Amino acid sequence: MAVGKVVVLSRGGMDQESKDVFMSTVPKGWKPVFADLNDSDAKVAKELEDAEYIICSGGLLPQKLVENAKKLKLFQAGGQDTGHLPRKWAMEKGIPVANAGGANAIAVSEYVLSAILNLMKRVLQYNKGIVEGKWRINLERKGQHELFGKTVGIVGFGNIGRRVAFLCHAFGANIIYNERFFVPYALRADTSAKPVSLEELLKQSDVVSIHIPQFTANRALIGWEQLNMMKPTAYLINTSRGANIDEKALIRALNEKKIAGAAIDVFDPEPPSPDHPLFKMPSVVATPHIAGSSWENIALGYDAVWTNIVLVSEGKEPLNRIRDI
Repeated sequence: MAVGKVVVLSRGGMDQESKDVFMSTVPKGWKPVFADLNDSDAKVAKELEDAEYIICSGGLLPQKLVENAKKLKLFQAGGQDTGHLPRKWAMEKGIPVANAGGANAIAVSEYVLSAILNLMKRVLQYNKGIVEGKWRINLERKGQHELFGKTVGIVGFGNIGRRVAFLCHAFGANIIYNERFFVPYALRADTSAKPVSLEELLKQSDVVSIHIPQFTANRALIGWEQLNMMKPTAYLINTSRGANIDEKALIRALNEKKIAGAAIDVFDPEPPSPDHPLFKMPSVVATPHIAGSSWENIALGYDAVWTNIVLVSEGKEPLNRIRDI
């Protein structure tokens, strides 16, 4: 194993607590260098000139900052998303781009389940009422539901999608999914999940949960046409990337009651405007891109990052390599 220069990029710097965990996962002999994307372009570009491995845990990394990085062997995302990395340029150069795999699958799937239950039970609305001194605010009874017996449609049946299926199936839900790749029966047998077309999924589901990467082909995958296919009693959950849903179409669909509600953890762009229309809708649970956050998965993510770096240093293929842009 040949040890090379690793540059860890973030915007504003890694907080000390996370940095301590990160350093505890560094393999023997490796000494990462930390750089801040808030610094001048010239300073960051200079640091990257002799970098062999770039770990970017947050913040857009412009292509111009890496064009002189002649030794570069790997772009490694700190989490699942690689949209902040210069993927097209890297692929043209034959430089692998990889993410941290399913390190946050448990956290995201638990968030999805809690979001579904919050929406179905109207927890946030009742909480708001009681905080305002109103006992049992008058919400129509038919707007409260059980997950048991409902159909949950999962768009993207990877690490996170399958984990969502497992949890929802445990609550007695029926699982259908749409995935562009073949999913072996062994990976879906324990949830009895059935593959369907996207159109079928949208029409049949009581809950639609999005778990696809931010590739060009997925941009605005769920738009006005797709939202109109959904049941007026259905809920939409998005913990993938904001660009995968047409936000204007979603706002319109909620206003016109084409769907019953939504839980949105990701936006396009981020951060969104403080007066974003979705924030004012009682049928929406909105959170600031925190679905994958948990103390327990920090070290798992960093382990996945270093596993890829070591693999590439040994001339091997990194895990979870991205093939699309």
